[in-house]
Amino acid sequence: MTIDRYASAEQLTGVAETLMITLYARYLETQRSDRLFRDPKAVAIVERTHYDFEKYAKGWASQLGVAIRVREFDRLVQNFLERYPNGTVVNLGCGLCTRFERVDNGSARWYDVDFPEVIDLRRKFFKESDRNRFIATSILESTWLDAIEVSRQQPVLIVMEGVSMYLTEAENRSIVSQIQTRFTNSEFILDVISVSLAKRTKAHDTVSKTEAEFKFGVDRGKELESWGMGIALKDEVYYLKQFPNYSQRLPHWAKLLSPLLLLAFKNNGRILHLKIGSTS
Repeated sequence: MTIDRYASAEQLTGVAETLMITLYARYLETQRSDRLFRDPKAVAIVERTHYDFEKYAKGWASQLGVAIRVREFDRLVQNFLERYPNGTVVNLGCGLCTRFERVDNGSARWYDVDFPEVIDLRRKFFKESDRNRFIATSILESTWLDAIEVSRQQPVLIVMEGVSMYLTEAENRSIVSQIQTRFTNSEFILDVISVSLAKRTKAHDTVSKTEAEFKFGVDRGKELESWGMGIALKDEVYYLKQFPNYSQRLPHWAKLLSPLLLLAFKNNGRILHLKIGSTS
């Protein structure tokens, strides 16, 4: 497939625009000699898209955080596909995510779901196939569920990276409830931020450069088990705890304060792995 050399993302606003933060983070990561992963697709997209990526250039903390988070999400999805080689993965709020290209095992079915304007942009760089389909709708609508071709009993993994914090608690609860109603054998992997960070969008090094706003935070993953019967927290990954492992990437002041920073901010970003079963 030939990539469109004249694609523009200037039309993206609000939450939709935040996909450019993660895209640029993967682009920068791929340029590094000490990279955590390679994403040549992200490089190709950035180099062929009209957009002001430079406004995120000073966001070193976001860049490293996104890179670590991407690697952890990849690991969790790969673990699912090792257990269920013919399983189904649904990527909610997919943006320009390239995870299918990185972890595809040749037999899984994959659905990418996002706003129509995002899917329109996605189609300029990605080609649909029988195993990788695009669904153009808000993830808050129930229509995406109708497009998933899987029986209620088949294993399904729903992935939602970099999305929950832009939704209200009620909206996040609604997504969990819809998943539980439609799939009786599902797992849900999402990342969350802390309650305190959710109140400080304007202090964030990259999100503050957009019109998006944090709306939801949670301090204990176990709290989501109270959202309904049959919801169990399988794991809670404190991925920001890995920051000290990459001291060569930190500014001098951050190196000096890294133990204190770790204690203060490790809860700001976590990945929750939920098992969602039937309530009946």
